[in-house]
Amino acid sequence: MAEPILQTFNITKDFGKLRAVNQVNLDVKKGDIHAIIGPNGAGKSTFFNLITGYHKVTEGKVFYKGSEITPLPAYQRCQRGITRSFQITSIYPKLTVYESVLMGLLAHRRKTLTFFPSAKKFFKEEVWKILEDVGLANQANVLGESISHGDKKRLELAITLGTEPEILLLDEPTCGMSPEETESTMIFIRRLVNEKGLTILFTEHDMSVVFGIARRISVLHQGTLIADGTPEQVRNSEEVQRVYLGGVA
Repeated sequence: MAEPILQTFNITKDFGKLRAVNQVNLDVKKGDIHAIIGPNGAGKSTFFNLITGYHKVTEGKVFYKGSEITPLPAYQRCQRGITRSFQITSIYPKLTVYESVLMGLLAHRRKTLTFFPSAKKFFKEEVWKILEDVGLANQANVLGESISHGDKKRLELAITLGTEPEILLLDEPTCGMSPEETESTMIFIRRLVNEKGLTILFTEHDMSVVFGIARRISVLHQGTLIADGTPEQVRNSEEVQRVYLGGVA
């Protein structure tokens, strides 16, 4: 059985009197495709922010590859291999698709912007490989602001791959995509795991995506973990049916 690459122990986040995440214990196995689902306001994005260091925990601990990372800021967690994308697409609109991926590589390898002109040639092979992986090689010279919404989500994923992650946190990776774009994104996520050995932790409201790709599913409700198991175990949970799935999964 694969060892956990990421573990949380009783992590909690309070915003004033509001408890957004309530003593969540979670193990994410290396090489897994693990979904976090739940209704709007369940605490999913906050939970991601606690893992990646964008929020400080109120209490509890986060471990990555066996070492505690609770005190570490977001950039140090990223340098160690924890990278995330956001529900609202975050790209460089005035840069070309090629330049955007290059920027991700430069940032991860701590190069300055003065290195940018020569880096276009120096990292050429790596940038093209990433663009080919995500299916954007044919749009390399197009400005980020000019590509479709689905391709912007792909570009954001390409930028995150430039940080050389070991675990990738995806916040609604297929949001706003067409059925065809959704299907190709699901295929690509499987490839990342099977060919590159990445671990994927993702949130998603489209249950066909969740049950079509996730190997393990955890369910949050009002900040509390109410279920954790295989897709079949979660699908058959009476509590999950009551608070979220409503018999539609």
